[in-house]
Amino acid sequence: MSGPGRGARAGQRGERLRLPPALSAPLGYDAVGVSAGLGLRVRRALPRTGCVFTDAERWWWIVPAQADIGIAWSAVARYSVGAFVTGPGAGHPGPRLTHWPDDDVPYTHPVMLYIALCSAVGIRPDWGDSSPVDVFPVSSR
Repeated sequence: MSGPGRGARAGQRGERLRLPPALSAPLGYDAVGVSAGLGLRVRRALPRTGCVFTDAERWWWIVPAQADIGIAWSAVARYSVGAFVTGPGAGHPGPRLTHWPDDDVPYTHPVMLYIALCSAVGIRPDWGDSSPVDVFPVSSR
């Protein structure tokens, strides 16, 4: 299930958020953006944060590629495939790296980010039509 703000894979306009060379992203990466006014509230609710890019209008969290699968991102979030984003407009600098993770993992956990975002805006997480997975099936003897 993809959120309403999912970007296009090919030919998307904008600049790609570039990770520092010291950090590897073996899973590829996308970005989830929220308004600058909401960014700090979301950040405070997260137990761990990966790379965060900010500009005058948005905060962008780096998440593993395809982190939108199975998550119904709220309309207040913008999901960007490949982390291609547009800046706030002419005369304003584009997003820049403002948070470096404490370790060498550039990702913010997408489920934790989703829960923090829902909490910050006061909505209940929507898991869509997902059903619990039976990890330990009960055998009948």
